[in-house]
Amino acid sequence: MKKVKKPETRPEPVRWYAPDEKAEKRLLALGAPQRAIYRGWKGELPGRFKMRQGEVLGVVGGYRAFGDGKRAIAKAVDAIHADGATIVDVETGRDSRAHGHILFDDATSPRRKSPEYLKLMAEERADAYRKKHRQMMKAQAYVIWKKAGMSVDEKAEITGWSRAALYNAFGKTGAPAGRPPKETSK
Repeated sequence: MKKVKKPETRPEPVRWYAPDEKAEKRLLALGAPQRAIYRGWKGELPGRFKMRQGEVLGVVGGYRAFGDGKRAIAKAVDAIHADGATIVDVETGRDSRAHGHILFDDATSPRRKSPEYLKLMAEERADAYRKKHRQMMKAQAYVIWKKAGMSVDEKAEITGWSRAALYNAFGKTGAPAGRPPKETSK
């Protein structure tokens, strides 16, 4: 007999916790009712409020809502779990019972920049280098690289780029290989 897997149900928060006004605005935008939000900046901290058995507390930003230090996070999570409640990050859908280790790791690890941001910064640094060393910008160099009728050495001379840099950045020139045909006059 084949075992049927039950679909994973996502627990819906009954109460919410916001450590600051910015987090409260995010919770309100996600549909949290105003009266069900505990406000950390007003002294409504985990351990001071009680949750019921089986209730779900919604937060934004994962365990960072409870602080930046490991002790502060562990103290808040332990207080909520002691009441029999579960914490859910409403943006990612991760709950403290099944994904607690991931939430804790995300909260205590250094904040890193996204790969898209790092790529953008690298491109900006490359463009700044090219300006400083009198090299043509990448978009302009690409246009010249794809033009037919010039040798690779001439294209390197015009753009200020080395031949290797041009090949690495843009690949083949698109110009036909070999010498250009001689023009014959009749």
